[in-house]
Amino acid sequence: MEKSLSAPMGISHGWIAALPFIPKVLVFGLIVGVASKNADWSLNELILAALSINAATAQLAALEFNNSAHIGALIALTIGLNAKHLIFTASLWPYLKNSGKWRAWLAAAMVTDSSWTACHIAAQRGPINANFILGNSSALTLAWTAGCIAGFQFGAVFTQQMLYRFGLDALVPLSMALLLPIGLRRNPHQLTPIGIGAVVGLAYWWRTDQQAAAVLVAGLAGMAATLWLHRLHRKSRA
Repeated sequence: MEKSLSAPMGISHGWIAALPFIPKVLVFGLIVGVASKNADWSLNELILAALSINAATAQLAALEFNNSAHIGALIALTIGLNAKHLIFTASLWPYLKNSGKWRAWLAAAMVTDSSWTACHIAAQRGPINANFILGNSSALTLAWTAGCIAGFQFGAVFTQQMLYRFGLDALVPLSMALLLPIGLRRNPHQLTPIGIGAVVGLAYWWRTDQQAAAVLVAGLAGMAATLWLHRLHRKSRA
């Protein structure tokens, strides 16, 4: 037992740790694939987006603004929705800093919501390293891309409205909500900015019926509230 705790878990352990998250990733990929097909994307465009963006919310947002937004707006939207990955990667940096530069950068670039959660859970059981993160992230990336391709192929049969009818689009925000207990368990003070972001996002969604934009607005409101509360806390301690 002591040996397993002292030896960092590697690539194979990362693949195993990814297994519980693969069904969710496949479902998200199916949703994005179907939506991409109905938005007249080509398969090559979808695969490129799946590998480069690798985020269901950002890709659905890009599809939502497919016919109206300027390319600069889409880039800004993607950066805004994926900004959380900077925090995810920073929290994993202690396990990456002793690895080779290319390995650390590659592992950091592939981190997603699901892979961060898997790595966070594994790190509580024993030491992990860049190999574990690479194995975990690569397994989930393959599942994600496979789901996108499968959804694209089924896009001729299913429509995005059919998926919405079954409530599958709600899986994306619900999966984000499931991550909250992990963060709030150690940082309960973060509940306030999360609540502010949720209220602002829901209000924006209710007024505009733009789900993807509401997610971005909620994220921005939450980050602004976090900075404001942190500033108040520093002033109170001064």
